[in-house]
Amino acid sequence: MSIRVSGGVLAGSLGLVLAAGSAHAAVDKNYKKSHPGGEEERLLGKGDSMDARFGNFPANNISFLGQVTINQLDPGSADANDCWGYVTQQGKEIAIIGLQSATGFVDITDPVNPQVIGVFSSPTSLWRDIKVIGDIAYVVTEGGGHIQMFNLANADNGTIGNLGFAQNFGGASSTHNIVANEESGYIYRVGGSSDLGLRAYGVGVNGAPGSATSPSQQAVQDDLYVHDAQVVTYDSGPYAGREIAFLCSGFGNGSSDTRLRIYDVTNKNNMFELDNVIYPNRAYCHQGWLSEDRKYFYVNDELDEGDSVNTTTMHIFNVEDPANAFYVGPWSNGNNARDHNLYVKGNYIYAANYRSGLRIHDISDPENPVEVAWIDTYPADDGKGYDGAWSNYPFFPSGNIIISDIQQGLVIVRPNLDLLSFTLDTGLNDIVDPAGGEIVIVTIDEENVTLDESTPTLNIRDESGTVTPVPGTATGLPGQFRFDTPSLPCLENLDWWISADTTGGETFTLPALAPSSSFSAVVATNLTTVFEDDSETDLGYAVSGNASDGQWTRGVPVNSGRGDPATDADGSGRAWLTDNEAGNSDVDGGATILTGPVFDASAGGTLSYSYWLNDIPTGEIGPEDFLRVEYATNAAGNNWATLRNHTETLNQWREVSVIVGDAGEIPATSTLRLRFTANESSPGDVMEAGIDAISLNSFECENPCSNLADVNGDGSVTPTDFTAWINAFNNNLPGCDQNGDGACTPTDFTAWISNFNNGC
Repeated sequence: MSIRVSGGVLAGSLGLVLAAGSAHAAVDKNYKKSHPGGEEERLLGKGDSMDARFGNFPANNISFLGQVTINQLDPGSADANDCWGYVTQQGKEIAIIGLQSATGFVDITDPVNPQVIGVFSSPTSLWRDIKVIGDIAYVVTEGGGHIQMFNLANADNGTIGNLGFAQNFGGASSTHNIVANEESGYIYRVGGSSDLGLRAYGVGVNGAPGSATSPSQQAVQDDLYVHDAQVVTYDSGPYAGREIAFLCSGFGNGSSDTRLRIYDVTNKNNMFELDNVIYPNRAYCHQGWLSEDRKYFYVNDELDEGDSVNTTTMHIFNVEDPANAFYVGPWSNGNNARDHNLYVKGNYIYAANYRSGLRIHDISDPENPVEVAWIDTYPADDGKGYDGAWSNYPFFPSGNIIISDIQQGLVIVRPNLDLLSFTLDTGLNDIVDPAGGEIVIVTIDEENVTLDESTPTLNIRDESGTVTPVPGTATGLPGQFRFDTPSLPCLENLDWWISADTTGGETFTLPALAPSSSFSAVVATNLTTVFEDDSETDLGYAVSGNASDGQWTRGVPVNSGRGDPATDADGSGRAWLTDNEAGNSDVDGGATILTGPVFDASAGGTLSYSYWLNDIPTGEIGPEDFLRVEYATNAAGNNWATLRNHTETLNQWREVSVIVGDAGEIPATSTLRLRFTANESSPGDVMEAGIDAISLNSFECENPCSNLADVNGDGSVTPTDFTAWINAFNNNLPGCDQNGDGACTPTDFTAWISNFNNGC
């Protein structure tokens, strides 16, 4: 078996879910922002995004991992805005996202199953910005309140501390953005009203005044408008020890004389300009970020697209000498969308460009970027509207990236760049020998990274969740490693995956989303299929329920484009589906119930089924929308019990496996029945469901090495058996033969040691 996984993540573009109408029908007309040449109204988050939800985003070299919608975060917010990130002491990754009326905190350590751990209300505004220094998140908004603070120190335990507002400052309480310099211990409020400049506050880090929870206002530079900035402290060269600010700025509200300005802000009472640089077709110098070597500064001009240029245009500045900066030139990827927020990590720019989504540009040649990856979270068009990807955060150690999307909320993705890729040369079968010694062989390729050759590991997880790591051994072939399974308990359900780290500490896995998604196996010596239904024939199902439309039907998926599957789950052709008619394949007005035939499960085993569930346009299943799976242990079906209540909608077939028998979720019975209920009671929603690939497999297990090391026959393997083996060897007794070759030789000593260590 050979499986190639490119980039350690699932690759490929994904289809679209089409739905008529806007995601947000109401229009908020309270926001106006003056542009050069007059007043122009911008309505954020009100465009038709085609309701592409839960991974249905066109992409190239980027894979969708997970999503948390605005409604799941804060039903009172209509839109999302900025985002940032935080890593806990235990290495958990926390996404922080700004919402219209709140700030949300999401644990994305398992990116496929993100967990909301806190949502906190705040003054309502379309703009909210977050930065983190130490364990404190600082949040500002144009809704006022100065600075809102959150303690993240206990996020490992799922707790976010709301520290309230720091309001003991003079001047305007409104703020557009917040800038943080972790090296100096200063935060800066910028924007929010005309000519507010930089408002500097010490937070008690690295010698700065104030404390983390009580910022100390130091100074206000108020002779220009700063829309956004990056502030850094130089540790070498002529500016060593100096704090330098790169300001996207102008006058008034920032649109007058907009340009890049570079300030020395070391002395907060004497912040002064080092240089300023104009550029062609400037309309609104919006945001920018330094290259990691601090030689270049890349700028988004939010308003030049459509006003003075036709395509998405990024501006490149040489700032190697901050006092003698100069404009290098413009660069465009040829899209039509406006650009908004970008960040630099390594040799890549990560740009959130509104309607064209997240774009990744390779800047190995810093003056000539090359676009190498993208994912479009607003697939309706790449026009110049203010919808789609607002910002992104690419700095998580895992390499995962969050996108804050105005309509879609929090989207978690992973680029297929700079990675370890795996070829599974030899994998485990569905049944794993309890005696151990089965071989897994993997070849690991390096793509712009270096493999830490001490890290390739076969991870075996048992039913209790305990993971046994098996280190790999280099085979001598380039990048190839071998793993030998240990002895394993009989009839144990396992899952397994391969992991390896780069020398930079980034972990890659096969499968890509492990451990959330992994290979499965059962420890056994024999497999018997007790019941199997691939939906190709009707084995005796009954359809009932009060749904007005969308009853269960068996057939080849019609793929109507309304969120139903394009294929069945197991590749045989047919599946049980709700309605399965082109243009109208969903449940309406209640429940449709599929009741299965009676089959014998008295021997126990592993019961599995595959299901499909999707819900549009909301993208979330509510209390009235579900796919419920039940079982009955008698033929009459009068003792139904819930096995699963599925409410997640991921536009993909997913397999569920449960144990039947002792310690299982379903008791062993000779008259087992299953029932599947799809319910949809929300008018206007389109809920699709499917069931396929139902099977019950019974496993037998005889450990061929059982008690080999128990030479004295007392029923347990203990060190006293070593003395018994010496006696058997000296007297040529049957217990001497530990390797099964029919002879008693010194090689049996090594075999006894192996059997003893493996509990055989």
